[in-house]
Amino acid sequence: MRGRTPPFRVLLNNRVDGVKMEQAIEYLPQLLQGLVLTVVVTLIVMVLATALGLLVAIGRMSRFALVRGPLTAYVEFVRGTPTLVHLYYVFYVLPLVGVTLPAVLAGVIGLTIGYAAYLSEVFRAAIGSVPLVQQEAADSLGLSKVQSFRLVIMPQATRVALPPTVNYLLSLFKDTSLLSIITIQELMFTGLLIGSMTFQYFIIFTEVAILYFCVCYPWAWLARRLEKRLSPDGGQSTSKRLAKTRRQLFMSDGMAGQK
Repeated sequence: MRGRTPPFRVLLNNRVDGVKMEQAIEYLPQLLQGLVLTVVVTLIVMVLATALGLLVAIGRMSRFALVRGPLTAYVEFVRGTPTLVHLYYVFYVLPLVGVTLPAVLAGVIGLTIGYAAYLSEVFRAAIGSVPLVQQEAADSLGLSKVQSFRLVIMPQATRVALPPTVNYLLSLFKDTSLLSIITIQELMFTGLLIGSMTFQYFIIFTEVAILYFCVCYPWAWLARRLEKRLSPDGGQSTSKRLAKTRRQLFMSDGMAGQK
């Protein structure tokens, strides 16, 4: 009868699907090893970039031009060049002047150089968002510059800087795929290796995409939650804020009328 799939075709399709599933399970342990290295590199770079970015942000706010000038030049240069260039330079160019680094160390340094510059702008904006009256209040209490920065400025700046910092962590995790160009066996490079040997690119890169998504989605959700929780208005839209204000005014007028 027309419209019905022959029994042998159903069996063949089931057989092919079973083979694909077996192959996907076979490749998964190697891909998970690459994922572990990807996560480790991401965390190391984020710690280093956060520390260096904070120092650069503080230095750029210095009143001394000899400190502020070179740091500004560094940030502008790094932000104006691709991360791929930083990785190539550290891994392929530095050996020409006698500095040869292991691939993982070169990758960590290359990513740290870029993300420290990006995060320094986040931290500088967050510190600058703290009202000047807060610093004046700290001075009136007799706090030193270091104490006022640590106890007054930083807690408020952290509230502003945390959501974009988490977003940068998400971008950093995805940018670790660039490390495949310098032969670091992270998730993407592992997928490329398996694909070059098996030619099962559809199965392999589908798994790679799923693994990236499984890590990135919780971070994206966390970034949204942090942004909503730490925003001054609690993450409410303009219409919701206006409606809330109207309700408060209506309730206050009603209470005044009762009096």
